[in-house]
Amino acid sequence: MQKSVLLLLLFGLQTLSVYAEEPTASSPKTYQGLDATLWMQTSVEHDVACVQAYRLATMQSIKALRDPCWTAAVEQTAGYAQLPPAVILDLDETVLNNAAFMARLVKRDKDWDEDLWSQWVREKKSKAIPGVKEFLNRLIQNNVAIFFITNRDYRLETPTVENLSRVLGMKINQSQVLCQNEKPDWTWNKTSRRAFVTRDHRILLLLGDDFNDFTYQGKLPPPERITQGERFKSYWGRRWILLPNPVYGDWEKAFYHYDGALPAAKKLHLKFEALESNNN
Repeated sequence: MQKSVLLLLLFGLQTLSVYAEEPTASSPKTYQGLDATLWMQTSVEHDVACVQAYRLATMQSIKALRDPCWTAAVEQTAGYAQLPPAVILDLDETVLNNAAFMARLVKRDKDWDEDLWSQWVREKKSKAIPGVKEFLNRLIQNNVAIFFITNRDYRLETPTVENLSRVLGMKINQSQVLCQNEKPDWTWNKTSRRAFVTRDHRILLLLGDDFNDFTYQGKLPPPERITQGERFKSYWGRRWILLPNPVYGDWEKAFYHYDGALPAAKKLHLKFEALESNNN
């Protein structure tokens, strides 16, 4: 009897140990980016949201063409009515889909890696965001100039242009792609590059996945970013078209005070602290 009880206890402990097994060294320590990356790669909702955004952009571009007083650039305040029209787009997660690169980070349990990013860009494997090709073709039909303002480093401009030309099915010139650090004042803040385009073009629309693709906000905490978004509510869906990006951006950097050098564990702790779990 005692032997039977002992065997049952041993069997129970072994069974429990299977379910309580600790993650191996190769298992992810967190699941940061997992659901968001899967959503971008596999969900119909992501693709539909992008197609909706570009259909809206097409309709708004037609309205903007008919109104010479229309501009989407807050930097453009006077003397633009007779300028030829243009549209400015961000690149990553607006025109180019990098979900496969994000999947690499998730699988390696990495927060961000600049070397891996450079390698990814040089592979030229980014896909086109759903809806963007149709939108750009309509702009070309209406003689609207197209510019891409990206915070990819200027040293990655050549593979970026080649990737764009291939996935969009159209010739993209380097003059259309304004990279970070391409000129001394072309910093992470995109204002100077928008101003560069507005000297010779009336801006019909701005498209991006981050608030700073539309107007410079600086390093604001999340509540202030929301307040600033309210200030520009007349622009959203009219002159400014936002694409979905739940993986990265200034919204995420704001939780850890834009300090990318912080350890991943500290960043995760700050994000958990920001969660709201009550309805008060």
